Amino acid sequence: MSIHKMNGLTIIVESSGASYHSLNDWGLYVVNTDYIKEPIQVKNLVSVPGRDGYLDLSETVAGRIIYSSRNIDLQLQGINEKKRWDAVISDFRNKINGRICRFIFDNDKTWFWRGRVNISDFSSVLRIGSLSISMPEAEPYKYSIYTSAEPWLWDPFNFETDMITQIGEITVTGSGSVTIPAGHMYTTPEFVCSNITSSPFTVSDGTTTISLVAGSNRDPRIKVGGDEDVDLTFTGNGKVTIVYRGGSL
Repeated sequence: MSIHKMNGLTIIVESSGASYHSLNDWGLYVVNTDYIKEPIQVKNLVSVPGRDGYLDLSETVAGRIIYSSRNIDLQLQGINEKKRWDAVISDFRNKINGRICRFIFDNDKTWFWRGRVNISDFSSVLRIGSLSISMPEAEPYKYSIYTSAEPWLWDPFNFETDMITQIGEITVTGSGSVTIPAGHMYTTPEFVCSNITSSPFTVSDGTTTISLVAGSNRDPRIKVGGDEDVDLTFTGNGKVTIVYRGGSL
């Protein structure tokens, strides 16, 4: 198999922003295919006296399925001089182990997974070295590498699995509406406002209306990216950028 066809992994350390590639920096590639485990659903099962079975209240509070985490478990392998493996793995541990990181797989370049990394089970036989790298409590959703405020690059875009959410800055004069497309993960958008010349300057999702001020605004009562499109209506005069990041299971 050509090394260019192997599934490599970009690792971004959130605390420093440092970015590494498993193949380019350490000569390691992903050898297993079952590395993304299923998300763990948060359940609320209540036992009611005199009732058979449990009363399932898992979706009562949020009105939707809630997930706590999932396990990502990778097996990495590479070829190197036997005497160099100890130095390679030591460098890998020093830069990655125990840190909150983002994983971007070469075969899924428009999404990243996030969690704290554990490294274990390093071994080498002749020139072949291998180790396990995991996110035992990774966040349940993978996130788009682009927010709605960032321009999309067409080179890594996958028309079958990716979705464009770019909105850009909006100028509101009197009133105006924007439709946020449905997605796979509910999230609270940030409204970044400027040049406000009216009072009040508001946004409404049809149920909740909030006042906006210059700078960043966020209200957990307004959510987008779920099962249905959300129409946001702005009233007043000003400029606003809607910032959110899509997610997918």
